[in-house]
Formats: sequence, C-alpha cells, structure tokens
Amino acid sequence: MTYIAYASYYLARLNFSVALPSISRDLEYSRFALGLIGGAFSASYAIGQFVNGQLVESLGAKRIAALGLVLSAVMSLLFGYADLLIFFVVIWSINGYAQSTGWPSVVKIISNWFKSGLGTVGGIFGSCFLVGNMIAWPLLGYITANFGWRTAFLTPSLLLVLMAIIFYLCVDEKPEGSRQVRKTAFSKINSRFKQILLSKELITISLAYMLLQFVRSGFTLWAPSYLFEMYGLSLDIAGYIAAMIPIGGIVGSAISGWLSDRAKRLGRQTVIFMLILSLSLTLLAFYYMAPYSFQMGIALLFLSGLTLYGPHSLMATVIPMEHKDTYGAASVAGFIDGIGYIGSTFADPFIGWIVDVQGWNGAVIFWLISSLAAALLMGGLSWSNIKRALSD
Repeated sequence: MTYIAYASYYLARLNFSVALPSISRDLEYSRFALGLIGGAFSASYAIGQFVNGQLVESLGAKRIAALGLVLSAVMSLLFGYADLLIFFVVIWSINGYAQSTGWPSVVKIISNWFKSGLGTVGGIFGSCFLVGNMIAWPLLGYITANFGWRTAFLTPSLLLVLMAIIFYLCVDEKPEGSRQVRKTAFSKINSRFKQILLSKELITISLAYMLLQFVRSGFTLWAPSYLFEMYGLSLDIAGYIAAMIPIGGIVGSAISGWLSDRAKRLGRQTVIFMLILSLSLTLLAFYYMAPYSFQMGIALLFLSGLTLYGPHSLMATVIPMEHKDTYGAASVAGFIDGIGYIGSTFADPFIGWIVDVQGWNGAVIFWLISSLAAALLMGGLSWSNIKRALSD
C-alpha cells in the first residue's frame, strides 16, 4: 500500500509535464515562463523536504503523508481552473510543498519494516515513483489529448483524496503497529540535522544527487514536450513513448539495488559512480543519434532511464535507510532530496531558456555536463574503495 500511495503522488505532479505543450499553445507562454512554474514547484519541494523530513520523525509518517496527498489534490484542482501565470506559479509551488510530504514518509515506513538486504529492498521500492511515471504519462497524455489539459488536473484530485483515506486507514508505520511508533523529540531532530551537515559522505552524495537531479528533472518535466516537438507526435503518443524512461528506470533500480548488496568490497558509492558514468555515455549517444532516428531515440530513452534511476534509487532510498540509526531515515531522505530539488529550482527555467535559445540539443549538453560532474563527485568519494579492490 505504501508503494501504491507514493506512485499515486505522480498523478498530481506529471500532469503539468504532460500539459506543457497545450498550455503553451492555448495561453501563449514561452518555455522559460513554463519553466518558472516548474522551478516554483521545485523550490517549495526542496524546502518541504527539509521541513517534512524532520516533521515525519516527530509527528509520524502516516499523518504527514495523508495530509500531503489531500493538499496536493486541492492544488491540482485549483490549477485546472487558473489562467494567469502568477496563479499557476503560486498554486504549483504549494503543490510542491504538498508533494514533498511523500518521500520522507515512505522511506521512514520502509526502513522500519526491513533490516537487511537494503540494496535489494531499496531498489525494488525505489521503483514506486517510476511506476507512477509509467502510469501517469500515458494516462494523462490520453486525458489531455481527448478531454483537454484542464481535465488532466481535475481528474487526479479525487483519486488522491481516495488514496489518502486508504493510506491512513490501512498502513502501519512499523511491524508492531502504528500506535507504538516512537516519535523523536524536536531537540534530537535538530541535533541530527547538524550531524548530517558535518558528514562529508552525505554532503558529497547530496551534491552529486543535485547534479543528477538536473537530468532527472529535465526528463520528468520536458520529455513529453521533446517528443511532441522533435518527432511531431501527438500528446497521447508522446505520453506513451515517454513511459520508456520509467520502464528503463524500473529495470535500473532493481539491478542497482541487487548489485550494491553484492559489491561489498567496492561499496555502494562505487556502484553509483559506475552507473552515473554510464548515464553520461548514454547522453552523449543521445546527443548524436536521437535527433536523427526515432527508433534510436526510443532505445536511448530506455537506457537513460536505466542509468539515471539506478543511481537515483540508491542515493534517495538505500543511503537514507542505511543511516536510519545514526541520523534517522526520514531526516537523511529529506536532506538528500531537498538538496536535489534546490538544483531543480534553477534547472527547470534554465532548461526552458536553453531550449528557447539553443534548441533541444543545448538541453542535452547541459544534462551531459551535469552527469559528468556528478560522476566526478562520486568517483572521488569511492576512490579509496576502487583502489583497494584493484590492489587485491
């Protein structure tokens, strides 16, 4: 149920991504203006990750997530009736905060239920948002193409409220029951947050995750628009094809988790480094091949999802669960995801501006540079493990 609940969040997040071409056409907004809406979402999402990562430790995961689902449903409903850019920005920024309640909550719950094989567990569970992508893009693309973009914001609202009720009534936060969940005092939460700031490992992982988030946010926000414009696809077909990214991501998430549990000598950081390096090579191929071959573009979207979400799953899911006892799983998940979405705050409008000025190839170059920088950070963090493995 926790898996399904988090996947459902994406119905009220990816509707904006799918509706972008229609909003741009109907309201005559530039890509930069639309990027500002996405950036406002990312900014409040980042702030919400820091705040809700701590609130979950104190008030409980189930309560925070259920409230977030309801608030997100309300914001999606209001967005469907808005017309002015300022209203879009305000409403979608509030939705960003509402959406930020989800990840710290579900990571906290999962960390309470599983104690071993965290890589495999995290790899499987980390695919929940990919399933959300895989369902949301085709479904919302179909709704947008056949009933208009506003309907794509109105429809998810009822579904999210229903999911909030089911989630709150059916989920236990730990095996012995939610009533026995021990809450963490705010004084201890503040101490944990300071400890995270002093951790070289977590700071490095967070910065690498931020750079990786440039790529992920770009694909999440702009993939349907890229397919719509580059290949001349209809919105519903673009939504179906964009689902190749989360399909690849599900495979990558499962493989990366399994590998990280078995790469004991190399460590999880080295697995993350190798996958991000593979992402860079995939993006390089994407730059040279995707514009000229539709079939190659589809294949590279799949590979991009595989090499992007493999390391993403380890960084956002497994690393926080590993630090549950030291810093608190929700606190670490909120911190890493919060740093990541600080990057998205600036990347979303910047990518829109790049596409307006340089076209889609300019955006791919930006993603390639970001992935190489992330690989460099993770390579430095895992270098001692690599040297030790080579010497044995």
